Amino acid sequence: MPRLFQSEAYIPTAQLYQYFKPSEPVIQPGDKITVSIWGHDELSIGSVNNTFNANESTGNWLTVNADGEVNLPKVGRVRLAGLTVKEAGFYLEQRYTEYINNPVINVKVLNHYVTVLGEVNTPGRFQLNNETPTLVEMLAQAGGLGDYGDPTEVEVVRNIRGKTVTWKVDLTAVQGLATKNITLQPGDIVYVPPHPNKQFRESVNKATPIVSILTSLAVVISVLAR
Repeated sequence: MPRLFQSEAYIPTAQLYQYFKPSEPVIQPGDKITVSIWGHDELSIGSVNNTFNANESTGNWLTVNADGEVNLPKVGRVRLAGLTVKEAGFYLEQRYTEYINNPVINVKVLNHYVTVLGEVNTPGRFQLNNETPTLVEMLAQAGGLGDYGDPTEVEVVRNIRGKTVTWKVDLTAVQGLATKNITLQPGDIVYVPPHPNKQFRESVNKATPIVSILTSLAVVISVLAR
């Protein structure tokens, strides 16, 4: 069965481990972020602490510019690109100590998503919400594998410096599953292919009600014939 995604070339397993090793996503130019300062809604941009919360649809967020900066109340332009959300929050807390006593700041990236495709019950695009879910956790968010999903050929597709890299995971192999239960990154695509005999299974499922009806009819005829 042809794969939906193909890596550009064969990649040794050791190199794949490097490409898919656990790491926290970092803020990039173009990201949409909110900055919540506890107890200071007038300084917050899309606060997560109250009713002024934000998502992409509200427009209550800041875009990290091409230089990796955002313009914030009081402190002005600050560079956040290259930092994780935790690092960005800590950095902003340091910057705001000049204006606020012991500031508590939460940074959230709104446009970090993972896409789940194929034979799952709820395919779609899932927001990460500053989390770094594992492959198994993300499949659970997508409602689990569908009736025809092949758990032995699950693919995680990642863009590495402009190159598409695919890791194929056998979820039925208990040995080594902890290592293969990849921590996902923004932009990853998870694809669950159909089982090789999907068409046969579908045919059986469609035929089952017909067989049941014919069996019942045969019983009725046999009773009437007595």
